Amino acid sequence: NYVLIIIGIILSIMGFVQGYRYIFDFNTLTMYGKGYVTGTIVLLILGVALIIAGFFIRKKANHIVS
Repeated sequence: NYVLIIIGIILSIMGFVQGYRYIFDFNTLTMYGKGYVTGTIVLLILGVALIIAGFFIRKKANHIVS
């Protein structure tokens, strides 16, 4: 649960930092550049999904214990 949240935060930060500079210039990028930005967006989305999953798993585990 906490591991998912920590990994999600790390992936989200990596995706945001890597893609932030280029996301507004997406139309002027080469195909390689567009792939790079698309990959960082996938990293960001995966990170957010892991964070959400970590919170739901933690909430469900707390509900079962209570």
